[in-house]
Amino acid sequence: MPGKWGLHTFYLKDHNIKRILPETRLLSGTSLRELLRQYGSVYIKPNMEHTGKGIMKAWKSDKEYHLVKVNDRKMRFFGINTLIKHILKITGKKPYIVQRTIQLDTYFGRPYDIRVMMMRDKNNKWLYTGMLAKVMGPSSIISNVQRGRGYVTTVDQVLKESSNSKPKQHKEIEGKLIQTSYVICNRFNRYKYSSQIGIDYAVDHRCRLWLIEVNFDFPSHSLFARLPDKSMYHLIKRRRAEYLKFRKRQKIK
Repeated sequence: MPGKWGLHTFYLKDHNIKRILPETRLLSGTSLRELLRQYGSVYIKPNMEHTGKGIMKAWKSDKEYHLVKVNDRKMRFFGINTLIKHILKITGKKPYIVQRTIQLDTYFGRPYDIRVMMMRDKNNKWLYTGMLAKVMGPSSIISNVQRGRGYVTTVDQVLKESSNSKPKQHKEIEGKLIQTSYVICNRFNRYKYSSQIGIDYAVDHRCRLWLIEVNFDFPSHSLFARLPDKSMYHLIKRRRAEYLKFRKRQKIK
């Protein structure tokens, strides 16, 4: 099965990447019940959708269960069976995945994740091109900036404000993000050809990295245009133009 589930199972076969994958299963009443009981909080995601569309978060608090869809109002349930029945009614016959929630690090009280942009250059080689932090909007459960009404800032800035990391760790974290992104892209070469990939990582409250999503069709360039410093955005545009020229020359040959 393609989509999020297909890519997840593909990356599970790589022992280096497997270690940073949150536990994920195809959605069913059984998988939802088991992951909720094990982790207390899960995300339910449409298998074939992107940009945060249709994502739900379910969690247990005391004797109640709660459910939020993207930015909608929080719903309360007084039993896990009622919650599961409601979720399965929403999802219908469409394939969804259920994934454990990662306790994200926060920036001024709001969770964030990190986007790393990888692009093929004029020699068709993967190159790290930039990274930024996507800060969730108020009451949102997703980091998609437009849909979740959040904003972007630099990775350096969110790490500086984090109470969970020390200054000497910041460069280590950034270096690990870049190094891991090369591993992910080189592995992706065996899955499907892509010329640009935006990789979303979570940084948890212990500064551990988790792979959240690999965006390989049309990863947003405009996210980087939102930063006050446009240098990464201009680099992205320049490398994209160089790559397209390379592809054009290959077709002529």
